[in-house]
Amino acid sequence: MILRDLISNLDKPVVSGSLDTEVMALAYDSRKIGPGVAFVALRGATVDGHQFIQTAIKAGAACVIAEQAPPEDCTTPWVHVKQSRIALARMAATLFGNPASKIALAAVTGTNGKTTIAYLVRHLMNEAQRRCGLLGTISYDLGGQEIPATHTTPESLEIQQLLSQMVDHGCRACAMEVSSHALHQHRVEGLKFTAAAFTQLTQDHLDYHGTMDAYFEAKTRLFQGIADAGSGQMVINGDDAWGRKLIAKFEGTGRVTRYGFGVHNDFRAVNVRYELNGTTFELEARGRTFLARLPLIGDFNVYNALAALGIAHGMGLNL
Repeated sequence: MILRDLISNLDKPVVSGSLDTEVMALAYDSRKIGPGVAFVALRGATVDGHQFIQTAIKAGAACVIAEQAPPEDCTTPWVHVKQSRIALARMAATLFGNPASKIALAAVTGTNGKTTIAYLVRHLMNEAQRRCGLLGTISYDLGGQEIPATHTTPESLEIQQLLSQMVDHGCRACAMEVSSHALHQHRVEGLKFTAAAFTQLTQDHLDYHGTMDAYFEAKTRLFQGIADAGSGQMVINGDDAWGRKLIAKFEGTGRVTRYGFGVHNDFRAVNVRYELNGTTFELEARGRTFLARLPLIGDFNVYNALAALGIAHGMGLNL
């Protein structure tokens, strides 16, 4: 792919050097740079990729994408952008042929429950004969091929590559854990989610976000994306104080499904019974009642099941 096409979806990039430069791959680690590979300088919490631009150039980088202008003596093609992380996400989508447009995406965010809900969603989708991949804390399921996870939510470059492999393996959906770090760092930039769930917030990751309000604001980005897109379903824990804040913010969109034990919820669990081999409850949803059986125990797993059912319904499955 030539540089001109690769950067076609970027917001007002300033380019020096040839736009006809051939780019075969992207990398944000200077140790992975070689001929034909473009280096994207990312600013991290502890390391700034801009410090390794010269290392990348010496390694033969096809071009540099950075948040600063090139030095006057630079002969390597250079793309000056406002935010490198957003640029990486958009270029990665272009490079891999926009795989997210060929697969239905389900996101799960919140402090606890993400992994269980993502696995439950994958199970429900597969049972409905819609092959579903998985991106989460434990592993990445590419549609029959499972590999160990490196991050709860990978960097945008890896997300696009993994989604591309899922499409190649016949997946029609993907259940994805989306961390607050990933949202703050634009790793899911440009992804259009068919459904997204919010579990709850407890004091966690404050070493990164600083305050609970900042932590909540990072989570809000996921649902703001759905609101801005004008499509997709928000599945939100109506029994959680932070969930109710989200509901208040987005209920006017008509895209909110509340879940929980309280009477105000759209997906509500009643008559819950815990037994040695699991749980049974009645699901009250959309004016109907269903018997639900779950091979897991505990109120928190009933919440997880409700979230998964809400997502599955938002993904078009018949309850």
